Amino acid sequence: MEKRLFETGVKGLDTILGGGIRWGSSVTVASDLQDGVTLCHQIVANALKRGFIVNYMCFKEAPERIRFQMEEADLEIEKYEKDRSLRFFTPLETELTRDLKEPSELLKKFDKFIMKMMKDVTLQVMRGKKILFVMNNVSALADLLFEDPKWKDFTVKGSTWLRKLVKVISFQMADLKDLELANSLADFCIVMENIDGIPYLKVTKFSTQGWVPYRSTPRGIEVAEEFIY
Repeated sequence: MEKRLFETGVKGLDTILGGGIRWGSSVTVASDLQDGVTLCHQIVANALKRGFIVNYMCFKEAPERIRFQMEEADLEIEKYEKDRSLRFFTPLETELTRDLKEPSELLKKFDKFIMKMMKDVTLQVMRGKKILFVMNNVSALADLLFEDPKWKDFTVKGSTWLRKLVKVISFQMADLKDLELANSLADFCIVMENIDGIPYLKVTKFSTQGWVPYRSTPRGIEVAEEFIY
């Protein structure tokens, strides 16, 4: 029988998570450190190597910058983009939205974009594909929430839709200042913070495990398993 968990590939983190992330979960990696991006890309690389389709929405950084970061981690970006298993989307930085001045216009364009993406992802799942859905930065959603409170209802609906698709896991990246919003959007958060000069990680709303030290290496994040109980 197929596992109901997605293994992140980060051994210590999977231990904290009881084996991995439940299918249908929405997860936020919250950090003011570059390590938050490193961890997310490490999980993306693991998913791609295992045959997943990764839909990567770029709110904060250009796809070129993200490609560079992944290539530094020895991921064959060109190969995965060529076979369409890695797809970058920049909904807020396109010719369709760049010159829009009214927030309502932006919301309409973004709403249309998301609806199309939902349809595409649903079709992928129906074809038996496994999907990792990544949003580069939650603060962009926070900006939309302030512009139009109705956007919150749409966001909640989107999270509910993702949970219903058994073969989909969604990841968001957030700054620590957006942790409250991140918690409201996700089933749980992986929080990374520098405490007294030592980087620590903890999982909220999911595990009783407290802060666990980790280290960042050229190959990614390594969680100190000896501190996990």
